[in-house]
Amino acid sequence: MILRRLEHTDAEMMFDNWTSDDKVTRFLRWDAHKTIDATKNMIDQWINSYPDDSTYYWGIYLKDGEMIGSIGITITSEYDLKGELGYKIGSRWWNQGYTSEAAKAVIDYMFQNTDIERIDAFSSVENTASGKVMEKVGMCYEGFLHHYYKTRDGFQDCTMYGIIRRMWEQMQ
Repeated sequence: MILRRLEHTDAEMMFDNWTSDDKVTRFLRWDAHKTIDATKNMIDQWINSYPDDSTYYWGIYLKDGEMIGSIGITITSEYDLKGELGYKIGSRWWNQGYTSEAAKAVIDYMFQNTDIERIDAFSSVENTASGKVMEKVGMCYEGFLHHYYKTRDGFQDCTMYGIIRRMWEQMQ
């Protein structure tokens, strides 16, 4: 697996492999894309955010170059040195360890290359696979959040996970 910044040429793979998949977007804040133009617009937004020090975002690619998802950290508080982890992966690649591998790599990168102190993530209580990814990469369950965010299906109750630098260092 390879993590790299998105490029405009990734639009077709993104659209075919996950942005148009209703199963993938079920727990996201945006609906599955109906056209490749929606995916192109999303790529433009992410590429335009690269110069900003508050966004770290990569595509997840198999060694053969096939893009199967995306992952990133958004700095939610520069003062508190805190970021939020988020990821998406095409349903054809679920339960194969790719998301956990990518999340571990991103957490390692952030703690090795930035001054971030804390990374947190949340998932809908109905999305148990996402919670398992967070646990697998060393994040600790920190609580339950009522109606934390809204999707096409309504408000989602969520579980919150987190990892701080000291915890990560102890795992090394």
